[in-house]
Amino acid sequence: MFPKMFILLTFLLLVACRPIQNYENPEGPLYAGAYAKSSPEFDGEIKVITWNIRFAESIETAIAELQQVEALQQADFILLQEMDEAGIEAMARALEYNFIYFPASVHTHHNKDFGNAILSPWPLVDPQKVRLPHRNPKNQQMRIAVGGRVTIGDFDIPVYSTHTETVWLGPQKRQEQLETLLRDIGEDSQLVIVGGDFNTFTAQSITDLEREFAQVGLERVSRGAGHTFEHSNFGFTLDHIFARGFAVIDSGVWADTKASDHFPLWATLSLTDG
Repeated sequence: MFPKMFILLTFLLLVACRPIQNYENPEGPLYAGAYAKSSPEFDGEIKVITWNIRFAESIETAIAELQQVEALQQADFILLQEMDEAGIEAMARALEYNFIYFPASVHTHHNKDFGNAILSPWPLVDPQKVRLPHRNPKNQQMRIAVGGRVTIGDFDIPVYSTHTETVWLGPQKRQEQLETLLRDIGEDSQLVIVGGDFNTFTAQSITDLEREFAQVGLERVSRGAGHTFEHSNFGFTLDHIFARGFAVIDSGVWADTKASDHFPLWATLSLTDG
């Protein structure tokens, strides 16, 4: 019995730690679709949702919540992480949104693509894959940010959906991932929106994150919304929304989700006088 159990445990450990297939090409693979029937009227407000839908395993439930929960309806941007092509396609069709999606890797959890997406009822252009440096030391997984751009009225807005590595990577290398993203964002655009899963498990890591974004003029507009992840009855704020050129009207989380271990996080913004 013991040898068989040992062999089984060894096999499971090797499977869990086997290297992931990363998509190293900075140009792709890229998936995009245009399912919005028309652009909405701009009333001066922008609603942003960011949501890590765990391995895209409960897409139908996620679609239903986005359609039925008032706080999650009529978003101008839905920034998603841990998505696969089938999940983002189904969501975009059901919600009648346009989308861009880049997978970062084929994950060994389900042998499907694993990446970030941007959904919007506005036309999305300039799709971009930002490869973040360093790999998870356990399985060599690559992380990325996905960028796009929309024009709303007279305003040109770059938008990013981001997923940085967990604490497996270590603070210095996680810092370098963030620095790579911030260099890409730059300081030229008056308006910018960035959201995603930053895996900030401590209060200090959130403070550090805010400080780094402030250096390029972005504010954490989801501050005070509530924690976005729970484990062993402890709440953690792993997901955030940052913006430049906007004022916060409201923000919150939908903690009753059945679609993921992360709560969808949203913020409603208005243009600042500047």
